[in-house]
Amino acid sequence: MNNNEIENWQEAISSLPDKSFFNIMRLYLGEVKTPYNKLNLVSQLASFIKQEKNTKAILTLLNQTDVKILTAISLISKVSKETLIEFFKGSYSVGEIYSEVINLKERLVIYSRQDEYSDKEFLYINPFLKDAIKPYLSLKLVLPEAAVTSFSTEDIFTLSPNFIAGFVSYIKVRGIACKADGTIKKNDINRLEAIFPGRLNCLQFLMNGFINLNLVKENDKGFEIDAKRFDGFAALAENVQYALLSAASVSRFSKDGLKKEAQLLLDCIASIPETGFTRDSILRLAFLVGSYTEDGNAFAKKGRFSQMLAAARSEDGTDAVQNADLLDRMIDSAIEFGLLVKLGNNEEGNGVYGRGQFNSVISSTGSEPKVLNIDSTFTVSLMPGLSLKALLPLTAFLIIKKCEVVTEFEITRQSASASFDNDWTPELIFEEMEKYTYYQLPQNLKINITEWYNSYSSATLYHGYVLKVTEGNITFAENNPKIKKYIKEKLAEGIYLLNIPVDANISSFINESGLDFLGNVKEPAFASEYTTFPVLRNGQSLSLFNTAGSQDYVKTSTSAADELLKLLQNSLAEADLDLNKKESLEHRIANRMILSEEHMYKASIKTEILEADGMDFAGKVHLIDATIKDKEMMEIQMPEANGSGKFFTMVGYPLILAKQPGEAVLRFQVEPTKEIATILVGRITHLRRLRF
Repeated sequence: MNNNEIENWQEAISSLPDKSFFNIMRLYLGEVKTPYNKLNLVSQLASFIKQEKNTKAILTLLNQTDVKILTAISLISKVSKETLIEFFKGSYSVGEIYSEVINLKERLVIYSRQDEYSDKEFLYINPFLKDAIKPYLSLKLVLPEAAVTSFSTEDIFTLSPNFIAGFVSYIKVRGIACKADGTIKKNDINRLEAIFPGRLNCLQFLMNGFINLNLVKENDKGFEIDAKRFDGFAALAENVQYALLSAASVSRFSKDGLKKEAQLLLDCIASIPETGFTRDSILRLAFLVGSYTEDGNAFAKKGRFSQMLAAARSEDGTDAVQNADLLDRMIDSAIEFGLLVKLGNNEEGNGVYGRGQFNSVISSTGSEPKVLNIDSTFTVSLMPGLSLKALLPLTAFLIIKKCEVVTEFEITRQSASASFDNDWTPELIFEEMEKYTYYQLPQNLKINITEWYNSYSSATLYHGYVLKVTEGNITFAENNPKIKKYIKEKLAEGIYLLNIPVDANISSFINESGLDFLGNVKEPAFASEYTTFPVLRNGQSLSLFNTAGSQDYVKTSTSAADELLKLLQNSLAEADLDLNKKESLEHRIANRMILSEEHMYKASIKTEILEADGMDFAGKVHLIDATIKDKEMMEIQMPEANGSGKFFTMVGYPLILAKQPGEAVLRFQVEPTKEIATILVGRITHLRRLRF
């Protein structure tokens, strides 16, 4: 048992508001006699918990929901109520999570403590119960393996080098226009739908990834491919490419942030069992994986500055563990890209997803597969088999025509001209195609490409740095290796086009050349945020699956808990107590706060109203007044405003109650959004006060 954890628990109990503190003491220790010492009372409470019979009763009364919450608290780094709400989204409502957390606090199973470096409250398991609870924790209860009852008949799509190369060729030849938010414009959408049928969502995610990874550059007409940067991207392993695209498709990150999100996705996918997970389970898995280091161990204690920085990032919502919306969108992109593949549906009709198949190594281009076929209409059919690194030069002079199992490109005057802009010649084009086909290239294709090139070369528009030297320096310039390597083309005698980008720093050329050059050289106004791409390791199932909590749920039977509760209820029914005290004890037995008959008779409980129903207007007003006075939380149930007959529940703090003849208006702060709602008390169908 960790002494530091014990001290934290003692401090947390001691610092409770007086009313909550003494309610707890009276409930478990009986009437508090004066004079009293808070530290002594806390020590007595610790002794009460450590008694074997009480520890056993606390464990016996744990139900499946308790175990799920405790498992999450034990495995997620720095878990708050808000984290649990996001973690269990879809399974438990906000009200249910708040009620469960408060109940576990009242039962002394967990406690909360404010973080040293932020104003957040984090939840911890009681140190006196931690070891005893470990055998009950179950990762498989939180992340149940899914049983597919109806298998998916949908075509399995996985992002491929051919698909990406096809989209790149479209952008390279036609360009692409997007709205201010990055959404592809309608004209391009119509063309893309015909070329990539049924894949518009995938293309939009892909375009977002291209933009956020700086694989495209914006110009006056839209976006164009950054060829040099794309070459660097294509050199990465396929799984790294797709993980980076998936992370970048949902948000723009710093280089470190991008690495963290992409690695989290790879580890999350690697941790999915063969039987698959539902979407909710995958989201929870991402939370858990995000709480662990690259070694698969829970976060080690950080330095003071690191903890302050982590707290600040969490406040900004940039922490992957906290940002459920970001994880949700990243799962959407992973499904669109085929990193996650739908296996079918479970009994409840929820989709079950498994791992997609993609390469984790860089494909070799040593022995070139013969995947290319050209027909008389200049349509180029391309079978799968080439890596993106090999496809980018091959498709440099092609334009995508149809992307299906066999990808169809075509060679047009426009696509050939786009390659001529990047220094391709007919000879280079022929050589590139011949590497991937068994057959000779059609003669009419060669003739057309050569004619297009001759026409293209008949008039040339240059853009870039031009060097002009005097007649006496021509020989010096053409024979100087430090100048010669920069000369792209000789335009005229003594005039040379340099192969230096116009936005590059030309100072190095000036310094190396030895020319006497006067004038200021301006630095480029913008440099890419990413000069290289993050280094990722292959995804791995982290060691949290081998730790306490990985086993199956051991409390398969609730009979022991039911027997104890029935014993207490029967004993209460026979007890000679007034009606109000019986009702209060009945409430606490139902909420599993009473551990034994001895405890029931020892507990000193203040009789009070904790719930009120719709017809009891006076009871509701009284309960709201008391809750406002004690600054406690409340759960409210109301009918939906659309008249559907359905009800909704919200949790929060009642702030102000304005009483009017025959009605009362409540100002209510909704948790966790902090929104302020104005509520007519008469419309409330059920009120419940949440203690602690």
